[in-house]
Amino acid sequence: MHPQKTGKWIAHPADRWNAARALVAPLFLFAPFGTDFFAGYEILYAVLIFVLIGDTNYLLHLHIHRPLSRKPALNLLFDLGMGTVTGMSSSNWRIHHLYGHHRGIDLPYRGDRGILEDYSAVRAVSSSAMSMWATFYSPIAESFRKGILDHVDTPISYRWAFCEQALLLLFVAILAAWQPRLVLIYLLPWYLVTHFITRYVDYLNHYGCDEGSDNPYERANNSLSWWFNFTTHNFGYHTAHHIRPGAHWTELPGIHGSIADQIPIRHLKPFSWSWVLMPYHFYRSATGRM
Repeated sequence: MHPQKTGKWIAHPADRWNAARALVAPLFLFAPFGTDFFAGYEILYAVLIFVLIGDTNYLLHLHIHRPLSRKPALNLLFDLGMGTVTGMSSSNWRIHHLYGHHRGIDLPYRGDRGILEDYSAVRAVSSSAMSMWATFYSPIAESFRKGILDHVDTPISYRWAFCEQALLLLFVAILAAWQPRLVLIYLLPWYLVTHFITRYVDYLNHYGCDEGSDNPYERANNSLSWWFNFTTHNFGYHTAHHIRPGAHWTELPGIHGSIADQIPIRHLKPFSWSWVLMPYHFYRSATGRM
């Protein structure tokens, strides 16, 4: 076991670049609200910056499992900044993913959308689209019930969780009152695409899996694509992530290597999970290779 690497501001040296990207992502996304330079070209701008900050939700996923910083104030800045970029606050992630999904509680946040069945194009799109609302709304309702009505403060402060999500909604409402056109044609589509991609990758991670199995190696799929894992901080090694959700992303390839022979071959996929490959996924499904 290697000693854990730590830094003064950023907890792990491998996350310094991730932390910098997380901090500047809001500046890129909200630039059109501060200047007329992009007027008329907002959609093109959104496509271009998606290459730079479109994976912010992956960074937020890393952050809720292992905070990027050792400083509470900086972690709060990461929470709020990445929340505005993704439209899904860190509290939302912690409720539906950290203390929901990783504890085997998915129904309130994802619904019964056929995710346990084999892949099909129709199920992939419908499951991803129809679970978006539940994933967004259920953590708000839960945090209001637990935090505002019942004052529950474990495993997180649900009062703050509700406040953080309400602040995000208020922020968007203020932007909508100020520049409704930009919110309608630029920001809301960005949020919808981000949420859909998140749900689609969740579908890929778990379609055809027995998430309630006593065998932990049957609960997730794994993308073995080098490029996908390089660009998503080893998110494709999903069985390893479920077995050790607190492991740093740099450790996941090693963990996967130690358990790969125990994972059923049907849960080891050689292709990328990238959402831009959806047509390819549909093709593989039609030819029985998903």
